[in-house]
Amino acid sequence: MLPNFHPPASFLGVPVPVDIARQWDRWEGAEWRLMRYRSTNNLFPPDQRYSVLPPSGMCRVHLDMWVRERNRNFDPVSGNRWPGHPGSPFIPVERDLNRVREWRRREWDEKASQAMKDTEAICLSGNSPQCSGERVSR
Repeated sequence: MLPNFHPPASFLGVPVPVDIARQWDRWEGAEWRLMRYRSTNNLFPPDQRYSVLPPSGMCRVHLDMWVRERNRNFDPVSGNRWPGHPGSPFIPVERDLNRVREWRRREWDEKASQAMKDTEAICLSGNSPQCSGERVSR
C-alpha cells in the first residue's frame, strides 16, 4: 500500500472488510470492488487494473512488461477486439452498439488484467530466464 493512503471505510454503500482494506491496491481489492459494482447490476464496471500496484520484488524487465500490459487500452472508436485487431470483418449487428462496445471494453480489461497477473506470477516464481538481477521494491 502506498504511504499516506487509506482505503475508504465503505465502497458503494458497503463497509470495506479489514482484509480487503489491507489489499486495496492488489488484485483481491480490485476483485472485491468489481463484485460490489456487479451487485448493483452494473454489468460494465470501471476498469480496476489502474488501481492495482505491482508487487514488491519484480525485476525491472517484467515490471516494464507489466506496465505495458496495464497501459493497453480499448479504442472505443474502432471497437477492435483484443489485442487490437478486428476479430471479424463483419460489423456487429446488435440492437445496441454501445452495449457491444462495452462488452469489448470489458473483454480488454479482463485480458489485460490477466496478462498483468501472469507477468507477476512468472517473475515472482524465479524461473524466468528473462528476469534481470535487479529487483524493484515499492
